[in-house]
Amino acid sequence: MNFSFLKNVAIAFALIFSFQAKAQLSKKFTVYFDVNQSKIKPNDYLVLDSVVNLLKVQTNIRRIQLNGYADTTGNAVANLELSTNRTDTVAGYIMSKNLSMYKKKFNAASLGEKVTGADLDEMRRVDIVIYFAKPDRDTLIKSGCMSALISANTFEGYNNDELVFKIENIATEADIKKYNILMKDDKGSTLLSNGIVRLTATYKGKPVKNTKPVLIKLPVMNQYSDYKLYESMVAKDKTITWKPTDNKVSLIGNSVNFNDEPCTLQTFQTSKINEFINCATKNPACNCSNSSFGGLETPTKSNEFAKYGSSNGIVLMNAGSFKKIEISQVKSRFYDNISTNEMLSLCNNFLYPGISNIPSIQKYDREIIRFADIDVCQHNDSAELIMNKKETVLIFIPKSQLPAHKGKKYAILSAETKNDNFLNWPNKVSFPDSCLGLINCDFIVFDAPFSGLYSILELTPIDKKGLSNADDAGEETSKAKKISIKVKKTNDATLVYGNKEEGVAVYSKFIKNKGKSTIVATDFEKKSDTKNQIFLAHKLIGGKHYAWIGYGTQLKKNFITGKLKTPKLVYVPDEDWENFIKKYCNNNE
Repeated sequence: MNFSFLKNVAIAFALIFSFQAKAQLSKKFTVYFDVNQSKIKPNDYLVLDSVVNLLKVQTNIRRIQLNGYADTTGNAVANLELSTNRTDTVAGYIMSKNLSMYKKKFNAASLGEKVTGADLDEMRRVDIVIYFAKPDRDTLIKSGCMSALISANTFEGYNNDELVFKIENIATEADIKKYNILMKDDKGSTLLSNGIVRLTATYKGKPVKNTKPVLIKLPVMNQYSDYKLYESMVAKDKTITWKPTDNKVSLIGNSVNFNDEPCTLQTFQTSKINEFINCATKNPACNCSNSSFGGLETPTKSNEFAKYGSSNGIVLMNAGSFKKIEISQVKSRFYDNISTNEMLSLCNNFLYPGISNIPSIQKYDREIIRFADIDVCQHNDSAELIMNKKETVLIFIPKSQLPAHKGKKYAILSAETKNDNFLNWPNKVSFPDSCLGLINCDFIVFDAPFSGLYSILELTPIDKKGLSNADDAGEETSKAKKISIKVKKTNDATLVYGNKEEGVAVYSKFIKNKGKSTIVATDFEKKSDTKNQIFLAHKLIGGKHYAWIGYGTQLKKNFITGKLKTPKLVYVPDEDWENFIKKYCNNNE
């Protein structure tokens, strides 16, 4: 077998195939003219109608080239003008057949007497060369998390690969100012935006119109709902406002990753390109932020600084909440709805001396609604070394759990803590942050010191008359002489007592004393009233518990004066503290 022959045959077929492939990318038509004429001859209308029919059925036309010629007789300048008239006549006829969409694709060249024909008749002509683009295809334009899907044949007379696409996302206040955008609709209402986008498509630097909608996916700016599309309206002063459409925006969730971070996307179809489209809604009355995109909103579950409670409350810490350790390494829980009965039980008051000693708030009557606890200490080694109590945290309580009452307001009080024991509640409360953005729609938010334990209060303002009446009432009730108890040789000790059946704790009031012992006043007028009470005398010294607990019958009497005093306080190790207390308060003595 002659392999050289087969090789030559293969090469020949390849050349033929290559020639055919190239031929498919263009098609040539020619019309001829009489001497010194630019009128189309009757027979050549058939040629031009063939061109028209081709342009109407083909969607992948890249360019239409018209080259006009004249013969070499006569004046050269006149012949150049004649060739121009001939290309204009041909172009005009084609465009008159409802093919104006190809206007930008026409390219005419007047070549005058340029010799291209074998004789004079052949020189007087216009060549129409139609260049085809490759078959159109779907095109995906991406920039970060956002994208636009442009399907094939979206642009009449253009293929996607002929056009230059650009997608822009307006997502900051600086962008809004840059483009002179006003967040107002056509009726003057303020809008809340979930992102503004503009897709441009140009051919040779000029915008082209689409005949089919495009699908756009855009990162969400907030988690608010009920967004729809608004089209931009440009005023004479170049400011942009917005007109609503019927197109809705759909949330599709975390669907893509960008820079290793999940993108929450919204998607919509729009027929408007080369202009801004706004995913917007009328600004909710609850949103008080000046941000066009809603300001602060609910932290996400993936936020390492956020801890969620079982009652939908949230505490949002920050990178500086802990010392010498990354927040991601800290184990913590948020108990967001601890009942007052649970927290202020008699046993809890003994376990955590000072826990219910919540002070009155100046100028307000207060009611304790609930408690909240950021439990860090019980889940980490050396917890007291890592909590940075100079920092503040945001505490989010759902509005549904703190209903609005006329003339009243909510506040939060943080406990000052030391060595895992709550010793003092200052009377400085934290009121809700008045404006944090969309979060105000669902939560009451407190910016509070990072202390760990919090009481949530409902406050009712009281006037000066009310204060004076309260003071007078206090003076009247304080006239009766009360029993005092001495905590021997221990200064500044805390004395807590309560009846186990009633389950209510009372904190004794300090009496000024120059000695080394603590003397406190009780609510009892008779010594016999102390018998059914449980007493706890407690003091922290160097972070260690020193305490005595027992019934009133176990209090000692001064041999001479008959006054009551506690036995000597003893050291109780941390690991024994709970059992030391509960053997009395839980009926386990």
